[in-house]
Amino acid sequence: MMKIEAQIDDEPEFIRRVELAISGALHRHPPASAVLIKIDNWFGSRWLGFSGKALGALGVATRPSHFTDENMTIPPFVPERVISQRRFAAPEFEEIESGRPVHIHVPSSAALQRKAAMQEPKTALAWYSGKTKENGRGSLMVYLPVEDGYWAWFVELERRENWRVTEARSIKRDDFGCLIEEESQALENSRVC
Repeated sequence: MMKIEAQIDDEPEFIRRVELAISGALHRHPPASAVLIKIDNWFGSRWLGFSGKALGALGVATRPSHFTDENMTIPPFVPERVISQRRFAAPEFEEIESGRPVHIHVPSSAALQRKAAMQEPKTALAWYSGKTKENGRGSLMVYLPVEDGYWAWFVELERRENWRVTEARSIKRDDFGCLIEEESQALENSRVC
């Protein structure tokens, strides 16, 4: 299981849910590798499938039902928003050297062409937000390569009495909960044996 250490700006329970959900998704559909990217602050669901801007102002995004190798682009987060990038290798998803940065400065026209399957072949990409302790909310977005394209989804969690999903795109809230539960159960079973 990939491990995420909570930093000073992170709410530990949010980080735990992110860690379990990503690990659960990786166990369901194991890629060759995974890249985990921490973004400086909260980001919204509009980033799911967002490619960049065309003609200076028109935003370009892909509808969730059409996440294929040909149209799944890397979201154009500016490198200054990236707090950290970590890379993990299958099958155990142990951390390895982070490699070249996923997010680089490119013109908008080039961002529209940065296909995930070309830039990071057979690699799961996951982004999570920082400042969750201060904001009381956080976001997680995952692009997981599967047989016919990508299982790409977004969730927003908010701290109330407990952390709970307040928005889910391309994943049902119950399915997100199942990823966490399945991974929690797998960890518990591995401790017993």
